[in-house]
Amino acid sequence: MASFCKVSVMAFVLLASGAFLSSPALAFEANEQDFSLASEPSSSSDQDIIPPALRHYLFQCLQKLGEECRPLFFAKIFIGEKNEIPTSCCQNLVQMGDKCHTAITNAVISRPEFSGNATLFRTRSDETWTTCSQLVEAISPGPSA
Repeated sequence: MASFCKVSVMAFVLLASGAFLSSPALAFEANEQDFSLASEPSSSSDQDIIPPALRHYLFQCLQKLGEECRPLFFAKIFIGEKNEIPTSCCQNLVQMGDKCHTAITNAVISRPEFSGNATLFRTRSDETWTTCSQLVEAISPGPSA
């Protein structure tokens, strides 16, 4: 089991570092207001490339999340580890924004090895976002009088 976790975390590090930005059988619909992913049927020989605008957007999101935090979020959302996310990582996530969080989650889910559990992963992703945003809200100073 530990070996699977190590392999999975390493897979995420590769994904988060940008390796997933070129994946077969995917088409990413990108516009300025909605960075959603759409699966498109294609033959196994097709190699669809993420449009540069979305690739750049995802890269920026991953940079904001931080190298030390990416594996923790991946383990929590895609492996189901019950690890606590450090406050600093939650702050990075909230600062990064829900739109980035959703785009990254969708990018990982769009990979064939993760697509079978998309509903579970989206639920964990939403729970992680809610937990972090509540934590950050609780520690943030209130408005000045």
